[in-house]
Amino acid sequence: MKRRDFFNISSVGLLGTLLLPTSDLLAQKKKPKKKKKNKYDSSDLPKFRLSTLTEGPNHHFFGYYGTSPWNGNESTMVGLESSFHDRMPEPGEKAKIGLIDPNSGEFTPITETLAWNLQQGAMLHWNPTHPNKEIIFNDRINNEMASIRLDIETGQKTILPRTISAVSKKGKFALSLTYGRLSRMRKVVGYADAVDPYANEAHPYKDGVFLIDLEKNKAKLVVSIAEVFDKSVGKYPFLANRHIWFNHTDINPSGTRFLFLARSRNEKGKIDSAMFTANMDGSDLKMVIPFGTGVSHFGWRNDTEIVATYKNPKTKEYMHYLFTDGENDFSIIGENFIIDNGHCTFSPDGRYLATDRTEDDSNSTSLWLFDLELNKGLMLANIAVPHYKYLHSDTRCDFHPRWNPAGNKICFDAVDTATHTRQMHLIEFLDL
Repeated sequence: MKRRDFFNISSVGLLGTLLLPTSDLLAQKKKPKKKKKNKYDSSDLPKFRLSTLTEGPNHHFFGYYGTSPWNGNESTMVGLESSFHDRMPEPGEKAKIGLIDPNSGEFTPITETLAWNLQQGAMLHWNPTHPNKEIIFNDRINNEMASIRLDIETGQKTILPRTISAVSKKGKFALSLTYGRLSRMRKVVGYADAVDPYANEAHPYKDGVFLIDLEKNKAKLVVSIAEVFDKSVGKYPFLANRHIWFNHTDINPSGTRFLFLARSRNEKGKIDSAMFTANMDGSDLKMVIPFGTGVSHFGWRNDTEIVATYKNPKTKEYMHYLFTDGENDFSIIGENFIIDNGHCTFSPDGRYLATDRTEDDSNSTSLWLFDLELNKGLMLANIAVPHYKYLHSDTRCDFHPRWNPAGNKICFDAVDTATHTRQMHLIEFLDL
């Protein structure tokens, strides 16, 4: 507790006692009624400031959620710049990658990429082994999808054997998905010109989640699509007639286990997903959320706890659930407060959950914060979008919140209300 806050609270308490009339003092002998906690009172939640960081006329965005755009000492940020955001990139169209001044929002280009989209950007990461000077991102090299490790000080580039979809916080390993299959099965998170090498196979043995050893610069398949199919088809026979792909990966903080979504489309073209977790070598593979739940977004709170959004079995409404990896201990986070689906991510200390929400009634997107210690939350932002395609389409602009390393700022992408350009925005907490 801050010193000034302590004196304010103490003085109120003292004055309250000294100024009570006699009748009230006598009444105090009776057992006082318990005051109910007001779950809608946000006075004990963090105060914050909202601002637009970057500016047009070009568009600036980071991409996906749960990965910090700040470098280790928070002296700079990284992001993308494009000249359009109302359509998907065509083959040969590049986005600029640049450093962003956290105070002024000035964008300084340092390189380009051919492997990018509006939803996930180029899967930009700061390299945890050199968190202040190296970035890793996806690109197209010699007509092949790969990733690049770039020293922003020297300009030295190292080509990695595959594209990245996640990087461990210790920087030893990365995970990789086949973006050609993503492009074929779900264009919004694919890359222009990416080819599915197993387009004719519904459940290929040679595709799935790959592990990249960033020290040895080698990659190997650790969980195949065929393995997940074989593990699941007995209980879910409909998978036999569907093409399966893997979407989204995330590694726990200590780098011992990872999660991913296995997806297919039903007869109506709707996505059906299940969540799996495994050790980094692919062993101890577990289905932790089954097919048919609509599991969509996720994040590790620590090495064992996971937040995930999926449909409540009774109400069929999306909720945010917290559970232990491999355990059936699911609990709702922020029941009746956090509603619907959202891109959810924990603060570094695991106390606060940030998530976004599409508001169809007001044609806007909102950002929310929930304090798991106090079991209450508040809305941080609600920004209207100028056109439906930025709300529901392959060009939508989800907020995709990500925390800074210190845990007192959130960066998110949004369409700026003044210029109608896609820009990076900031929430700065004043008392965290």
